[in-house]
Amino acid sequence: MAAEGVIREEKITGRGLTSHTLLAGDPSKPAILLLHGAGPGAHAASNWYHLMPDLAENFFVIAPDLIGFGQSVIPDPWPDSVMGWIGTRVDQCFGLLEALGVKKAHVVGNSMGGALTLQMMSEEPDTIDKVVLMGSIGAPGPRTPELIRLLSFYSDPRYSRYRQVMHSFAYDAEKFEGMEEIVENRYKIATDPGIMKTAVKMIDSMKNGIETLNMPPELLGKMPHEVLIFHGRQDRVVPLDTSLYLIQHLKHAELYVLDRSGHWSQLERWDVMRPMMEIHFGARTF
Repeated sequence: MAAEGVIREEKITGRGLTSHTLLAGDPSKPAILLLHGAGPGAHAASNWYHLMPDLAENFFVIAPDLIGFGQSVIPDPWPDSVMGWIGTRVDQCFGLLEALGVKKAHVVGNSMGGALTLQMMSEEPDTIDKVVLMGSIGAPGPRTPELIRLLSFYSDPRYSRYRQVMHSFAYDAEKFEGMEEIVENRYKIATDPGIMKTAVKMIDSMKNGIETLNMPPELLGKMPHEVLIFHGRQDRVVPLDTSLYLIQHLKHAELYVLDRSGHWSQLERWDVMRPMMEIHFGARTF
């Protein structure tokens, strides 16, 4: 389904936080909240725009720019740690659902959005229905060279270096359709002076404290949610170790390792992910 005419944009305020939000589908249908990752230039559209029309056939789809990214309003004062940013986004997401009248939602969390999802599951579990995690952080794992380069991007924010960082997200960047357009569009956002002012401090907080997002086994073991985990077999940014940790400690979870997929599984292997997600969320059967 084409995105034109299906996806709409709104500024929505809840719990005192204003989110630039992409919406698609019928609000009377089950809601899915899509939470993007944290690379420089990331925002809701770059992660989710292409797949929202597909999900909108069966769901009410909600995709905010997480605070610190895109066009959502940044609170004053800014958070001063990675946990402070995550806590702000927890309130942002629950406030957004409240403002939309959604009492319970499925959640899809990608990378940093996965860590945010886990924190939401631990704080207000009754608001979360079923969950999908994709290349999620929030679990112990080695800092890969690609992750280190991503977190240090603003120390040398040249286009050629940004292109290298973005190419590391893909299984095969040379065959990735639309890669250069993605690089150009995200680089403009990542280096916009207004956005950089915040992004430098925000990503520095991740560089200095990303391990504080790791969810302890005791908390994971208490979560009642059904969780479907995807991880790209060739993910060079977030290692498979993180998803192995999650599958070890979550009560009700399944892990699927996708071949020919890097850190952008939702872009590279949507052919596999879509039917599995729709089954998981109850929109179709085997």
